[in-house]
Amino acid sequence: MELKRKTSNRLFTGMVLGIVLGVVFGKVLGPAPGKVWERLLARTSGAGEGARMVDKVIDGDTIEIDGGERVRYIGVDAPELGEPLYEEARDFQEKVVLGAYVRIETCKEEPRDGYKRTLAFVHKGNVDVGEQLLRYGYARTLFMGRCGRAVAGRYRKIERGAFLVGLGVWSLQDTRQVDHTDAGRYIGCLMSVTGKVVNVHEGPKAFHLNFGKNYRTDFTAVLFRKDLSRLVEEGLHPVTGYEGRFVKVTGILKEYKGPQIIVESADQLTLTPRTH
Repeated sequence: MELKRKTSNRLFTGMVLGIVLGVVFGKVLGPAPGKVWERLLARTSGAGEGARMVDKVIDGDTIEIDGGERVRYIGVDAPELGEPLYEEARDFQEKVVLGAYVRIETCKEEPRDGYKRTLAFVHKGNVDVGEQLLRYGYARTLFMGRCGRAVAGRYRKIERGAFLVGLGVWSLQDTRQVDHTDAGRYIGCLMSVTGKVVNVHEGPKAFHLNFGKNYRTDFTAVLFRKDLSRLVEEGLHPVTGYEGRFVKVTGILKEYKGPQIIVESADQLTLTPRTH
């Protein structure tokens, strides 16, 4: 009986001591700061240390995070207000990031643009939100500065996937495939150019797949030697084997001694059945 009384007294004393210490430390230290709770919540959401909450979606490629800081996504360009699919791109953003914790990977070389917006890649968990915009056709690629160039290959490959099936902004582009004779009309556009490779020229820095006899005016697909081993690993056929074959080349049309597309990924160059 005496042992039970002593045990009970110890428990009671411990409870009282705990309450007193709680009150004392509560007065000295005060309640846990809100930022501490925010960090804990961010960790449990999978966003990780340094996560920020998205308070507002401005449009398809710009958000506002806690504290009023505006963040412009690197490498993507969504429709502007008044342009087709503006609302769809903004709504997609709201579903994905609004009210969520995200990780902001700022561009160190160019941290802000001319509008004082932070330039960054935005990640929700392990997902690059910019990639998702491209994947579903809610944005096109737009590369500015060193940070944009660093992801150009990956972003363009994702963009081509949406382009080839006509998703989002690409559904608005009636012509996505043209004959090589019309390629010059679409400089600056992402297009698929079809035709027969007349000859393959082996230069010191690049292979040129010429689709006409005059390389200064006719369409050419360019493959740089420095990329060749990687392209072969990706499944590219031997370059010289394209001579006399009908192919489809997909990419951004550029003007350099005639229209050309630079092949940076094996999926850009595919064999096609003879069409004419």
